[in-house]
Amino acid sequence: MKLFTRSLAFLASTAVLASAAPGTSLFSLRSAIQAIAPADTNDFTNHQLVRIAVPEGSSAKIASLLEDELELDVWGVSESGIDVRLAPGVEESVKSLLAANGATLVEVLETNIQETIDAEKERLDQAASRFAPADWHTEYHDYAAIKSWYQGLASTYPDLVTFTPSIGKTVGGRDIFAVRITNKKAPGDKPQFYLESLIHAREWISGATLQYVTDQLLQGYGSDAAVTDLLDKTEFLLIPVVNPDGYAYTWAGNRLWRKNRNGQGVDLNRNFPDHWGQGGSSSSPSSETYRGPSAGSELETKALMSYFLNPSNKRIVGAIDIHSYSQLVLRPYGWTSANSPDEQKFKAAGDGIASAIKANSGVSYSSIKSYNLYQTTGSTTDWWYGAEVIGKLKTHIYAFCIELRPGSSSSNGFVLPPSQIIPTGKEIFAALKGWTKYVLANPISG
Repeated sequence: MKLFTRSLAFLASTAVLASAAPGTSLFSLRSAIQAIAPADTNDFTNHQLVRIAVPEGSSAKIASLLEDELELDVWGVSESGIDVRLAPGVEESVKSLLAANGATLVEVLETNIQETIDAEKERLDQAASRFAPADWHTEYHDYAAIKSWYQGLASTYPDLVTFTPSIGKTVGGRDIFAVRITNKKAPGDKPQFYLESLIHAREWISGATLQYVTDQLLQGYGSDAAVTDLLDKTEFLLIPVVNPDGYAYTWAGNRLWRKNRNGQGVDLNRNFPDHWGQGGSSSSPSSETYRGPSAGSELETKALMSYFLNPSNKRIVGAIDIHSYSQLVLRPYGWTSANSPDEQKFKAAGDGIASAIKANSGVSYSSIKSYNLYQTTGSTTDWWYGAEVIGKLKTHIYAFCIELRPGSSSSNGFVLPPSQIIPTGKEIFAALKGWTKYVLANPISG
């Protein structure tokens, strides 16, 4: 009976979409789309990943239309186009809406996303029975395994690694753990670099990349002169899994889940108290960019803010939030088109990251202001560079978001093959070494 009822709802909603006139309200279209494709589903059979070409300078407008107004699942936004997931039955109505706004659906990248997810699950099930520690970076790992891996590093490298079991708990009772890396035998008040990953649960490559970077820092100490000097003179603060509940859910429930697990979920990267709710996010709990009921409302957000502003971390000079995907190096601001006071130095640092990646792997990343891609408010990077942090740290810091592989030539999206972990890690580690050098040589003050 449930299946029959759902089928009737699907047919009714499809009829609404199919008959939608140009003047049909966005609300009506959104309601019909949600009836066909509820936000929290575990089944993506025949869901397509499509690429949309947009007129020059209009990616922000079209992305907002799709993501905030229609509450579609936008996977990637670049200067050349937008990737979005479409459930069966919605394509024609979306095409009509795009045409009315000068945009075009130009390519179907993936015809059945569920097949890709099923293949990944089958591979992971096999890997679980044959996995060896030496092969760590050849596969993705769940929350418990990642936490255990970092704990193991603290035992293997006691003079370099400090593992903090918890800086706060989630609504699901999971710990947000932290890792500190430096040469403990070299005293002094060292400049600090803050790195985080997996604020968006489905972006598995972000966590795997930070794990690779961590490993390279530790293995390079004593064998790589540049890494040795870096850990003698600076300190790294890592939050490897910002969103433990959401990440665990991508393994046990919905592989494409983005938000935390509070109610219908909150997009943690829209929840920080910097220009919160002033555009570039949604007030609808069902939206992928739902900003939460109030600024800084979420347990994860509170824990990260408290840790970042802890007196022991008062020497932070640079921070990077690692995401996927679209191969972008994004700098402040996200909330306004205005240049930041440190735009010249930010641009040089971002361009340097992109150049280092290109030199390492030949892969092209675009270095741009975040707002020039699309507006975001309540993001980590704007908060790091915003009034509260400046007031507490008494300085400006280099704040960046890096969107990793894949780029516009790939159909993998968030379900990126594990063969991409090491190449992605290598290019980001190369970029990180150059970025830290630039930041230390070019301080910015409040």
